[in-house]
Amino acid sequence: DLGGRLVMPGSTDFEEKRLLNIVEEMAIASGMPVPQVYMMDDEEGINAFAAGTEPANAVIGVTRGCVQRLSRDELAGVVAHEFSHILNGDMRLNMRLMGMVFGLLVLSIIGRGMVELLRYQSFSSRRSNDREGGGVVLALFLLGVGLIVIGSLGVFFGRMIQAAVSRQREFLADASAVQFTRNPDGIAGALKKIGGYAKGSKVRNPKASEASHMFFSGGGMFSFGLATHPPLEVR
Repeated sequence: DLGGRLVMPGSTDFEEKRLLNIVEEMAIASGMPVPQVYMMDDEEGINAFAAGTEPANAVIGVTRGCVQRLSRDELAGVVAHEFSHILNGDMRLNMRLMGMVFGLLVLSIIGRGMVELLRYQSFSSRRSNDREGGGVVLALFLLGVGLIVIGSLGVFFGRMIQAAVSRQREFLADASAVQFTRNPDGIAGALKKIGGYAKGSKVRNPKASEASHMFFSGGGMFSFGLATHPPLEVR
């Protein structure tokens, strides 16, 4: 839950009406159904996201800072960027990558559980002087440690792969945004405003880092090699 509020089609708020009109225009330009739109009222950073596995169940969310600080052309560029993610199946791809990373994480969790359990078993074996049982416990203990190492390394490299794929898809979405809007200055202007704005694209919601790959610009903190978006100046 990123704190979004569904924007109703009959809204009389000027900014919300403009946003809905832009979403409808981009749906026509991309040949997609009009998705539901969510507003993140408490977020002052300039950002947006797309979610859903296919056009039929897609949603688009924008921050309050996005609709307040961007011009109509710039906002259209951001919305078009998110439509590209939906149209090109990026959300579905990300879900597959997240599933792979989660599978590796489960290995690490199983390994930790084995180690904790077998530490207790090892203590019990020493008390009963059961040498044969102690040997089995030791072997299983080492297996647990191996699962922790494999799982932890797998998660790290899996996240690196996920971030690298996400960065490349951002370039594709930027190019598609220009195609849909026929105006390269729109998305370029939005990126420049993010770079020059004190709050940038920061999303304060605690779950922003988990969903960073979904945003128009990086919404959370990240480490070197795990950035889900290319640098603004490169884009």
